Amino acid sequence: MSMPVVMVDSLSREECLALLEISHTINSTLDIQKILNSTLQQLSRVIEASASSIWLSSHLSNPKRRPEPYLHVAAATGEKSEEIKGIVLEMGQGIVGQVIDQGQAAIIDDVRQDRQHAKDIAAELGFEVVTMICAPITYRNQVIGAIQALNKAKSRGFSQKDLFLTSMVADATGIALYNADLHQTVQVENRELRRSLGGQHIQFQDIIAVSLNMQQALERSAKVAVTPTTTLLRGESGTGKELIAHAIHSASPRAENPFIPVNCAALPDTLLEAELFGHEKGAFTGAESLKEGRFELANSGTLFLDEIGDMNHEVQAKLLRVLQDQEFFRVGGTQPIQCDVRVVAATNQDLEAKIQDSTFREDLYYRLNVIEVFLPPLRERIEDIPSLAEFFLQRFSQEMKRPKISFSAAALEALLSHSWPGNVRELQNAVEHAVVLGKDAVVQLEDLPARFDTVRTEPEIGHDQTATLDTAQRAFKRQYVTHILQQTSGNRSQAAKILDIQRTYLSRLIKELKIEG
Repeated sequence: MSMPVVMVDSLSREECLALLEISHTINSTLDIQKILNSTLQQLSRVIEASASSIWLSSHLSNPKRRPEPYLHVAAATGEKSEEIKGIVLEMGQGIVGQVIDQGQAAIIDDVRQDRQHAKDIAAELGFEVVTMICAPITYRNQVIGAIQALNKAKSRGFSQKDLFLTSMVADATGIALYNADLHQTVQVENRELRRSLGGQHIQFQDIIAVSLNMQQALERSAKVAVTPTTTLLRGESGTGKELIAHAIHSASPRAENPFIPVNCAALPDTLLEAELFGHEKGAFTGAESLKEGRFELANSGTLFLDEIGDMNHEVQAKLLRVLQDQEFFRVGGTQPIQCDVRVVAATNQDLEAKIQDSTFREDLYYRLNVIEVFLPPLRERIEDIPSLAEFFLQRFSQEMKRPKISFSAAALEALLSHSWPGNVRELQNAVEHAVVLGKDAVVQLEDLPARFDTVRTEPEIGHDQTATLDTAQRAFKRQYVTHILQQTSGNRSQAAKILDIQRTYLSRLIKELKIEG
């Protein structure tokens, strides 16, 4: 059975809040068991299942335990939850095994009539199964488990909406498993790196910055990182503000504590306050339990507030109080909660203009903008393009198991000549596009998105159609030196000063690179 077509608008407030709570859990912790238990409880409640469970392949958690993989219960809730945790299925066994094999969600209105139903297990547990809903969990493009919900309460069977919700939770579970695995891998790699470097803590090591203006932004960020100072990151969309925020956190004394991001533009005004500050039980319809907000989750760590310019006035006032007093109230709460949180905010908007039109508080602006870091757009850091493009090229080629790939001269020239309105994010997408559609070991101009076909430049590197690192550097040097000479009207002394090189070396470059003028 394919994914049911269910309009998001048809979901009730309670169902939306349950999905939000699941998303909150996944984004706030890397404790996979906590995630599995919490998401399963939320799902069971909202679809009114008597019991539910998450089944995973043994190869995910312990691939060397047995030569043949099997299915085990990673989490369970409801009737017989403790008993079912000891159950083991062979791969393909039961309805769960069938759903995993086929990779398709299913509703079974009468399990007793299904030949795949493991009747012996149900009898052993003393739990009669009547109706069932089951959705596959995908991890790294492979189905590695499933969510199973049993016996719809208060009605005869599960609905298509229930199947939709279960499938969404299954997808989120797969993402959570991936994130937890990735985090563990990174942690191991970082420990090994630090051990090999004599315990040194490397800051901003993953950020490519060849250009002077980007280097200056990183230097400024590194200086503020070791302080508790509130920082405002400014720059166009796609310039890497969240990446810099991560680096600031990693280089700070709070590095071992949580880094909690919040996209203020992604949440409606009615939910943003509860997301930031949490809520008490019964604070509003659907608030069936106490919920900690992002400020509590980020205690002793860093809270990253992205798209701060989209925050409404009411929440702005409460944020100002937190920054001033280091305390806040949950929605519906009467007791102040103390917090120790370092705030890094980011925006691509003109906050000064928003102050003038009274959509952003001036006092909050000054609280946030203690230290300002401006991230230049990619069009102002073209020196970084060859290195960034190569980084993305190798990353995507590895992910897609392609042999080593390089750029043709024409493709590289097109990348260097593009205006990049989408900045680094656009570059990343363009390279991914080329890797997916390209067939050869060399990325050609036609492998890039169609908008690059309008960029036609003659490479100055002969007839060689592969761009090695040396070739790329030479192409960039020629373009950049020519650009600086044009800016200075051919004044070599001024150009050498801008380039921070000796005039004699500039003259030699002009000759070597065959630059006219």
